[in-house]
Amino acid sequence: MLAIALYMILQGLRSPARWAENAKTKDQCKLLGHGIEPSRTVFYDFRDRAAKFIESVHDEIIALAITNQVIEPTDGCLDGTFVAASASRHKMFNLKQISRRLGILKRAISKLDNPHQVSSNQPLAKCPGWLATTSSGRREQLERFRRAKARILQEIRDNRNLPKSLRRDEARMALSPADIDAVIGKDKFKVTRPLYNIQYMCDFRSDVILSYGVYRKKNDTGTLLPMIEKTQSVTGGLLKRVHADSGYCSLLELEDSQQAGVELFAPVAIKKGSKGRPTESGLPQITADEFVWNSSANLLSCPVGHSMRQVSRSRDPRADNRYVIELRFEQSEQRCGECELAGQCLASGSKRRTIRRLEKQSLLDAQGLKMDSDEGRASGRQRKIQVERRYGDSKQHRGGSHLHGRGLTRTTGETGLMVVAQNCLTLYNLEKHTANDSN
Repeated sequence: MLAIALYMILQGLRSPARWAENAKTKDQCKLLGHGIEPSRTVFYDFRDRAAKFIESVHDEIIALAITNQVIEPTDGCLDGTFVAASASRHKMFNLKQISRRLGILKRAISKLDNPHQVSSNQPLAKCPGWLATTSSGRREQLERFRRAKARILQEIRDNRNLPKSLRRDEARMALSPADIDAVIGKDKFKVTRPLYNIQYMCDFRSDVILSYGVYRKKNDTGTLLPMIEKTQSVTGGLLKRVHADSGYCSLLELEDSQQAGVELFAPVAIKKGSKGRPTESGLPQITADEFVWNSSANLLSCPVGHSMRQVSRSRDPRADNRYVIELRFEQSEQRCGECELAGQCLASGSKRRTIRRLEKQSLLDAQGLKMDSDEGRASGRQRKIQVERRYGDSKQHRGGSHLHGRGLTRTTGETGLMVVAQNCLTLYNLEKHTANDSN
């Protein structure tokens, strides 16, 4: 069954119903399955169980490729992509809308199916069009909306525990009852819909996918360390360098990669507002990068050479309940008023210059210098070639632009089947080319 499923995925067919149909009619499937003709139900059950075993199958394939010296995974390319969940983008509800539909469902069930169902005293004038026409369908809808309400209430509680700067508007928090594990975000076409964030760590010298992950995230923040740990587990600790984009390069992620013993090649993200504010002279404001940091004396100096005094040290919250230490420096009003660069340094209406700097900013500064080198630029070029090709192949040729199963477990199993199918084809081509070159 696994061989039939992998062959069907390489043909761009993700539906277990199509697998069952082709297992009976296609000669290739009959050969791979030794004549078995599983039913639709059996194939759907197989797809649902895939998350339990497909990761170990993938690990065995990678271990065998390393043993046979087909790949040497010391360098990995990491990137993520958003894949549409198996849920409609037209049916996403917030807490108020979910509660309203729950009330209608309870009244409908008490009126049509179960008079003992606890519901409000408000009579149900007519059944809306979205209400299921059968008793079992209405019970299934009730259970689905109950799970959706429990999930969104948990998200609201988690949101209230966040620092104020990271909180979201509760009225705008929504999910899809069809797949409560999916997050609501914008895909590559800027369409707001239920999504999953799929991460690939690819071998830097080939198209082999070393590890994969499925996350409920709207961005790549917080996925670097889990993907490094998963890749190290698969490759036996052979990974030494990771090549990624700026979405993976924050101060915390640089520290994580250092602690994991892996060198990160990723450009430093440009902070919003780093280009400066409007000045009285109309000239571009002198940026914070032009202020000189003396690491030995722990002093910050302005472009003229005057040292600035540290006025505060505070925690700046980040995602996943983490934080960085931010230092705030100020120059005196007298020096700023007498400075010949005041017209270009001070923002309009300001009497002194203030600079914020992270306590371990030197890590980001060193990372910026590394990525400006020839090695850093070569890393950026090669990363785009390697990992983006895997996503392009998946979405364009293997039906990977949207998911067929619902829920995080099914999505993880479906992604694992896709990765194993791609890796089997890639490793076959690598071995074939190696044999041809030796001949």
